[in-house]
Amino acid sequence: MVEQKGIVNNFNNDNNKNNTVIRPQKKSRSITFRLDSFIVDELQREANQNEISLNVLINKILKKFVEWERYEHKLGLMPVPKNFFSSLIQETIRLSESNGISVDPYKEKLIKYSAEVAFHNIKESVILMKKKFDLWSVLSVLHQYMDVSGITSDHRLEAGKKHIFVIQHELGEYWSLFAKELLTLIFSNIANVRAEIQITEKSIIAEVII
Repeated sequence: MVEQKGIVNNFNNDNNKNNTVIRPQKKSRSITFRLDSFIVDELQREANQNEISLNVLINKILKKFVEWERYEHKLGLMPVPKNFFSSLIQETIRLSESNGISVDPYKEKLIKYSAEVAFHNIKESVILMKKKFDLWSVLSVLHQYMDVSGITSDHRLEAGKKHIFVIQHELGEYWSLFAKELLTLIFSNIANVRAEIQITEKSIIAEVII
């Protein structure tokens, strides 16, 4: 088994069928910036707290901007606490039930509708960010979204063809159900394959042969 960091790790080499993960050599070059002393001091303090070099920290910050943050306003995104939506759904259900309104017949419809809306919006986001629309570019954008949202994700390849995707979160049962429905739509509509998906209150495991 080969373990890869994150849901997406060099997906452009997904046709590689052996047990070696091929990583393209990264190029680097030196460049000089003039920064306010306050900014440098705060960055150095953050680097020290995380036990990494200032250079590594700045590269992480700039990488995050290039891959995600510069697209946020173009996509109409706004930062909210990661448990906002799951808490909103749970509170809506609680209030409805406390007032004698049964929401059971509508839970599945609400989750399916939310996943369909998310799936529709993903296409425009992926085209803008990746300049193409296929399974691996979609999964790449999802991985980036989860990374900036503080959601843990992992991708493994077994026997050269079975892909195992794991997502761990603290967002509750309804987010797991939403993620399951969204992944089902992604794999079936984009790759025309069926994924075996298991969920718990805090995790999703999707297995698919591609």
